[in-house]
Amino acid sequence: MKKFALLIMFICALLVTGCDININSSDNKDPKPVTDVKKDQSFVVYRASADGTEKLLPEKITVQDNGKAIEYNALVALCTTKPQDAKMDDIFPVGTKVLKLEVKDGIAYADFSKEIKNASKGSYNEMLICYAIVNTLTEFKHIQKVQILVEGKKCITLNGHMDIEDPLKRNATLL
Repeated sequence: MKKFALLIMFICALLVTGCDININSSDNKDPKPVTDVKKDQSFVVYRASADGTEKLLPEKITVQDNGKAIEYNALVALCTTKPQDAKMDDIFPVGTKVLKLEVKDGIAYADFSKEIKNASKGSYNEMLICYAIVNTLTEFKHIQKVQILVEGKKCITLNGHMDIEDPLKRNATLL
């Protein structure tokens, strides 16, 4: 029995002295808090001039990175946000959505919901919508042309005025 009592005391002594943890030790510092740092994405979109001239004006937009491609976020911002400057006009039909954006061999395939075809104001508005899309996407060096799609399909025109059957190049004369 004495041996058993000695063994218990020895184990207790080991536990007490062997488990002495120095809380103030430099090895035991609290880890730095983990923060979910999200970067911002900045890009330029082109908006119609509010004065009625056939001009597209650049607007710099910054959004929080949502994990999607910057080109996609630029296109969504163009279609769904209002201009910050009174010199610019919002020409996209209400409800227009970007369904998909794919870039292949220098051509961006920008797919929109059918609402994009609800544009009014005739050929002027249709041209500015198309080139607002094209000039916004060709701001990205790896995109040279833009194919505008509606509900996944090529269209001859959005509203009967401008041929969009083939990919469009940047139009610098509107800038």
